[in-house]
Amino acid sequence: MWLLCAFVVAAVGACLLARARWRLAAACCLALVLGIAWADWRAESRLKDRLDPALEGQDILVEGLIDNLPRKLDQGIGFDFVVERAPAGVPSTLRLAWYAGREPASQAFALQAGERWALLVRLKRPWGNSNPHTPDYAGQLFAQGIGAHGYVRDGAGTQRVSAFDGGIAHRVERLRGAIRARMEEVLDAHPWRATLIALAIGEQREVPSEHWALYARTGITHLISVSGVHILMWAVLAGGLLGGLWRRWPAAAARWPAQRVAAVAGLVAALAYSALAGWGVPAQRTVLMLGVASLGLLSGRAITALASLALALLAVLVFDPWAVTGRGFWLSFLAVALLMLVGSGLQRRTSRVGEWWRAQWAIALGLAVPLLALTGQISLVAPAANAVAIPVVGFAVLPLVLLFVALPWPPLLHLAAWIFDRMMALLALLATPDWAVWQPAQAPAVALAAAMLGAVALLMPRGTPWRPAGVLLILPLLLWKAPRPEPGHFELTVLDVGQGLAVHVQTETHALLFDTGPRYGRSADAGQRVVLPYLRGEGVSRLDRLIVSHEDADHSGGAASLLATLPVGEVEAAVPEWSPLRGLAPTLAPCVRGETWRWDGVRFEMLNPAPGVAIGKQGNGSSCVLRVSVAGASVLLTADIDKAAEGALISAGTRRAEDLVVAPHHGSRSSSSDAFVQVSRPRWVVFAAGYRSRFGHPHPEVVARYRSVGARVLRSDRDGAIRVTAGPAGLDIQRWRPFAASYWTAPWQGHEDKEDTDAVLDSGAADLMER
Repeated sequence: MWLLCAFVVAAVGACLLARARWRLAAACCLALVLGIAWADWRAESRLKDRLDPALEGQDILVEGLIDNLPRKLDQGIGFDFVVERAPAGVPSTLRLAWYAGREPASQAFALQAGERWALLVRLKRPWGNSNPHTPDYAGQLFAQGIGAHGYVRDGAGTQRVSAFDGGIAHRVERLRGAIRARMEEVLDAHPWRATLIALAIGEQREVPSEHWALYARTGITHLISVSGVHILMWAVLAGGLLGGLWRRWPAAAARWPAQRVAAVAGLVAALAYSALAGWGVPAQRTVLMLGVASLGLLSGRAITALASLALALLAVLVFDPWAVTGRGFWLSFLAVALLMLVGSGLQRRTSRVGEWWRAQWAIALGLAVPLLALTGQISLVAPAANAVAIPVVGFAVLPLVLLFVALPWPPLLHLAAWIFDRMMALLALLATPDWAVWQPAQAPAVALAAAMLGAVALLMPRGTPWRPAGVLLILPLLLWKAPRPEPGHFELTVLDVGQGLAVHVQTETHALLFDTGPRYGRSADAGQRVVLPYLRGEGVSRLDRLIVSHEDADHSGGAASLLATLPVGEVEAAVPEWSPLRGLAPTLAPCVRGETWRWDGVRFEMLNPAPGVAIGKQGNGSSCVLRVSVAGASVLLTADIDKAAEGALISAGTRRAEDLVVAPHHGSRSSSSDAFVQVSRPRWVVFAAGYRSRFGHPHPEVVARYRSVGARVLRSDRDGAIRVTAGPAGLDIQRWRPFAASYWTAPWQGHEDKEDTDAVLDSGAADLMER
């Protein structure tokens, strides 16, 4: 701290006393240090406002306010809760769910922002799945100031204390809720209802996953989110309308110029729409830039666009240092900066059509690398799709939606829905070809940075000497190929999907997926949120084989998303005849003991179920069991087999030690019998379970049973994704959570098991932390 203070004093002194040529450098150093100090102080304050680990899993009575617009869940409702009275150790803001099966359930669906409630809740610390190439949910919660999440419990004490006890922000949230309810009533079951509501109030969480996939595939996601373009258009419309009316009032126009009135009206309209849309980073940036420009106009001083952008950037970061963790921050500010760069090189004689096409080219090229780094894909049909979507949404759909907000006349909304439906029918045709989206493997940061510089070089004005070098800087990214295992080796990754299972196996030229993880809700599943982003980042554009071990939702929940999005060669499953999976994969084949095949020197052997075994609704015992092996290493994937199935495997001659076993049924007491553990005697055991699993997985008795034979324990809830590299030299293990840890997610978050941690760190198989 003293060193920081001394540096600040020295920098201030340099700014005041040094020569002019050194003042800029000193001012930059001072700004950098002050920024770091500000962010550090804010981070320390937020880290202290988190749930005490001792309170996890306990029933706690809290009192406070519903803070935002409640969102609909599959079987209940979700909301943020500002705590005003609670035991010590409860953070100030909670993210809660109130499920329909809990009483008083009927009250939950009538929640409104600003209501004061006393709630009996059960909480846990912010925690999210940890996998390569997937978003950091724990980081998102931290950036939003959420210190714990949980759900409302049955019990005495839950009651509404006051119908409204909030402020202006809560009244805005109530207005958003009223608009949503009115639009839902008018649109009823219209397929694009959630998207039109998102355009009006920025509530995107109910947009179905298949719609987001289509928007991403066509490159129009920025139009569905309330972006700076939407807000600017609304501001120009409001400002132009009031400015035009003001000019028709000569006496008023003589005292106050119509141009200034239009600027103020546009700023007020932008503020109102931004508040209505949830005040995201693009909205903040647009409003701040409009505010700076309006201030310059009112004061008679010219403020450049670059200065407006810089001041907006400063204001956003001072208000929210964690804005940099969101995709919207980078895409929003980069888009405006690119337009400024292109605009600075335009000649005066350039036509408006030429300017528009040059702007589209700048956005498409300049944002291609950031989009690839942030989302793992680039839409190749985006220019054509945006050429249609931007004018349709900007000049037809959005004005009609906002007019309905101001003047709730149903035909306005019906017309907007009709236009949007026809537009999406056309864009769906554009998205049909397989080449519509480029999804390369996640390239190294050096290649991405070089490609970004290359894109900027290509956008420089004509005549710039080093402009052609941009092509050479982009080439490494285009030629990048993800590394694959050598012949006779394989990589196996147990993904962290929560309470469920998804395992990816990759050889030199083939890829297999064993199970697809759980379904999280109506609009989300592990296939869409975890498995697909992971496979894209790894450069897997096709699965040679998909195995769904059995019907249970925590193993088959992501299958629909995968089969609808990713080409799959063969599909095997142990599911009953009535399973919906059979409709998704008409050529589905059953898993049968004795089936074997080889890929690139790697042997795959199906060990369960036995031929002729009946597969019922609860088919745990008939789950597919797969062994993957090479000379010197083997891994056993057991799905949810029970003790009876384990006994059958042993009786059938499966009597060999394994290097690694993915524990049956997530570590349930119904599996991992003494006989099975003694026969398999794994060096490593992986428990695929959710954080603080409500089923108590893995059970301590089961963990102790594996330890008794010398197995080292790995857990997806604690370790994140677990990658196993197997070859003649044995196994090499990497855990993703400690590798990707940040200051808001300490390596073990208090959930460590020191015996297992020490065993892993002391292992000669891998230096896990350095990897």
